[in-house]
Amino acid sequence: MDYLATGVLKGPHGIHGFIKLHSYSDEYEHLMNLGVVLLRKDGKEKKLTLQEIKPAGKELLVKFEGLDTPETVRTYNGWEIWIPRDSAARLEEGEFYVADLASCSLVVDKKTVGKVVGVIDGPQALLLEIESILDGKKYLVPFMEHYIGTVDLDRKELELLAPELLS
Repeated sequence: MDYLATGVLKGPHGIHGFIKLHSYSDEYEHLMNLGVVLLRKDGKEKKLTLQEIKPAGKELLVKFEGLDTPETVRTYNGWEIWIPRDSAARLEEGEFYVADLASCSLVVDKKTVGKVVGVIDGPQALLLEIESILDGKKYLVPFMEHYIGTVDLDRKELELLAPELLS
């Protein structure tokens, strides 16, 4: 089954076993009816059952079944929540999952000039970390419409509109 990371657990909240969840998107309704989620950190995995989710400012508070104290949830600080792709938030036109962008090549005039090797959450937009096949160096390219043109996920290609960013 194909999974996507949807957020990271940040630390206990209160005394009843809630833990803060920093969502990777503004959507969280898709989490409400999931039941079991997969947690991952440092090569380890654990399945836990969601008992309750509620908004708290810019964060979400999550309660897992069987984790009832701040001490027990603290051990999950830094773990990511992974969910099946078919249970993830629905995308609007022009939106993409970061996991899909991270496996693309960068093309200029239908010629591959680099490969996306990482994605960073920048202040204005995602920053694509590109390894150039021309000089082997790494460059950051903002994932914005005046730098990136056509996104073809079937071919796993992103069109670079500003090739000067790789020099």
